[in-house]
Amino acid sequence: MNINFSFRINRKAALNLSNFLSKKRKPTPISIIDQLRQTIDETQRLCKQSTHKNQVTAVNTFERFIQQTGSHITVDSLTADHIRAFERWALDQGQRTSYVALHMRCLRSLINRINGRGHELFRQINTGNCQTEKRAVSEETIKQIRELKLPDNSNLALARDIFLFCFYGMGIPLVDTVMLKKSQLHDGHLIYNRCKTNRMVKIPVCSELQQLLERLSPKDSPYLLPVITDNRTDIMRQYKRFYQRYMRSLSKLEKMISTDCHLTSYTPRHSWASIAYKHGISINEIAQALGHSNANITYHYVMELSSLQLAIANNKVLMAVQ
Repeated sequence: MNINFSFRINRKAALNLSNFLSKKRKPTPISIIDQLRQTIDETQRLCKQSTHKNQVTAVNTFERFIQQTGSHITVDSLTADHIRAFERWALDQGQRTSYVALHMRCLRSLINRINGRGHELFRQINTGNCQTEKRAVSEETIKQIRELKLPDNSNLALARDIFLFCFYGMGIPLVDTVMLKKSQLHDGHLIYNRCKTNRMVKIPVCSELQQLLERLSPKDSPYLLPVITDNRTDIMRQYKRFYQRYMRSLSKLEKMISTDCHLTSYTPRHSWASIAYKHGISINEIAQALGHSNANITYHYVMELSSLQLAIANNKVLMAVQ
């Protein structure tokens, strides 16, 4: 009797424990930041390196906003009000409008991947490319840069030569320039696929490019330019180190020419497009040279008319109505 009673008690306790363990526990809501980071990890291999970097920066900035506001936001509880508050907060932090818009584009893309609500939540948010400072320089500035007297084998001389290489190469982007290999030189043309869009571009090797190649091309390397030099080190890491030196050198070159300008890695590309357009080259031809998939992108490069050009255009209009 005692044994049966004890068995019934133990059996009842076991059933209660089993029922307790089998009950569905309410899952802890995952935070929006954790969900965004998981999505970045899942899509990293599908994104270009620059896109992945921008996404990480956007999520880090959004996380700082959430921490400062003391909110606990999940994917399901995220609202357009949260997004608008984040936009105001980022602008109040002194971030440029174009930079905030980039954050918003990245977050919208990630949220669309999670639940498809990106377009709904960001409907009233500025996610467009804002007008930025003029990136192109004039023909006169290009000539001044070319004619600078610089010490041989210096960082300044290398920066100047690669700047000109990008310009003479029909605005070839810097990252594509430093990755060029000797095997891509065929019958007087350089043939490469843009890192960003994978579109093929064919560059005629003009006399200016040929002179630069003869001066810069290393003998015992598969690369055309002396930037990627160590096969044992990650290529992108070498590029990033060179990019930092390159930008510092461009800042020094700015001060050595008489014209007031700001030189960046984008300047040769925008300058080639603007000068080509000024001299009657069509938008479609410029787009093909730049490797653009859409000619509308090219308009952003060539529509930076100077105040002098606008004054001349205005005078023509005034003369027409007199």
